[in-house]
Amino acid sequence: MTAIPERFARAFGDWTPRAVVFDCDGLLLDTESVWQRAQDRVVAAHGAVLEPADDAALHGSTIEIAAELIARRAGRDQQIVLADLHREFERELDGGIRPLPGAAEVLRAAAARRRLGCASNSWLESLDHKLTAGGLREHFTVLEASDTVERPKPAPDMYAQAAIALGERPEDCLALEDSGTGARAARDAGLRLIAVPAPGHPVPAADLALTSLTDPDLAAWIATW
Repeated sequence: MTAIPERFARAFGDWTPRAVVFDCDGLLLDTESVWQRAQDRVVAAHGAVLEPADDAALHGSTIEIAAELIARRAGRDQQIVLADLHREFERELDGGIRPLPGAAEVLRAAAARRRLGCASNSWLESLDHKLTAGGLREHFTVLEASDTVERPKPAPDMYAQAAIALGERPEDCLALEDSGTGARAARDAGLRLIAVPAPGHPVPAADLALTSLTDPDLAAWIATW
């Protein structure tokens, strides 16, 4: 039997998840750079001046929250800014999406052992499109998005609903997240959590933090499930 890597044994003991829920943007797919380019164009077009604290507020937020913040900073109509963000983001997505290092391998290994869900602050149609374009859609049996729940992240609704849809209790499920917004949602829903923050971003509170999905101990732990 494969031994549990020491870091994972310290964090989880002999606990293993009955189902796993992954974030999408910035964890599985390189859509953060796509989003940043779209957001930068909309910010410039409307002459918005963002404050230093706005970066943290925008990381992992919904497109509606981004539109509200940009509109407020620019003194513009929120619905116009929202429409511009949708248009620019879809235009960027048309240029292609690539999985982040290790994403495809981790999903393939985890899906061979457990049912998987994806919980994203994207709207459902966009989430499905991104996962399909990135070649990852086939691994998921459940998708939850900002328009499938009453309250998006950082509220716990999305992760709680994903666990139920996967047929498990939240405390029996594992979440993987890159942002503080998503990490808070997963923790408050009762899931165990692995954080994989993007370079340059703070490490969210979690059972265990990794620097990349390519971490060999992650693959070794999944092999013990």
